[in-house]
Amino acid sequence: MPYTTTTLMALKVLMAQRWDQSVFWTGEEARLGLNEALRDWNLLTGRWRRRVTLSSLAGNPELPLPATMTYGMRVRLSTGAPLHPTSILELDLQRPTWRLETTASGGDVPTAPLLWAPISLQRILFWPATVGAGVNNFDVDGVSDTPILLQDADTVDLGDEIVDYIADFAIHCVAFKEAGPRWRATKGFFTAFIQAAAEENGLLKANQAYRRFAGLDRRRDMQKTHGVKTQLDVAIGGLGLGGEG
Repeated sequence: MPYTTTTLMALKVLMAQRWDQSVFWTGEEARLGLNEALRDWNLLTGRWRRRVTLSSLAGNPELPLPATMTYGMRVRLSTGAPLHPTSILELDLQRPTWRLETTASGGDVPTAPLLWAPISLQRILFWPATVGAGVNNFDVDGVSDTPILLQDADTVDLGDEIVDYIADFAIHCVAFKEAGPRWRATKGFFTAFIQAAAEENGLLKANQAYRRFAGLDRRRDMQKTHGVKTQLDVAIGGLGLGGEG
């Protein structure tokens, strides 16, 4: 996917070209429509990504993500050891006492964080909690906040293959005020935008490196769940620790 740096002004010009120079929107409406297109593209494909380094609090298993990240996809310790993805429900069902456990609990509780799960878009948790406060002890990979274009000279990195879709979707957005035949005439732009996002997302998810990055390579999710081991069982078993079957 070749990338190019595109300015807000260039995208505005492209919008006019894509609509045969019959402009029915203001410059501000074009800017808002383009920013909406960028946000929706990032939401559907996770185009912009970043890594952040976070510190844990003593005994607290929760980590808030910074405003620069929309949601987390992969977590690992600063030592490089990856944390296995799970869910709050899985932890609650398999290990009801997990919220009270720390790396100093002993027994079958690991001495380093082993699992992570999302709480919300911008909050995650890990198990077990660290007994002391950690300093830059977690690296989190995830989807970055979407670039927002404010001035005509502002730039955004886009793939050459999606620039037209961004401009077309922006036209669909600004046409909403027109309603009637004009807005209906742009619905094909919306459909093409969604299809292009689905295709890009499918290509990404089919890529093994991306699946590992995103924490999607969980073969257990494609198998029957009755009577099989959970992520917690697998993780503890890999450390040679005894746990509930």
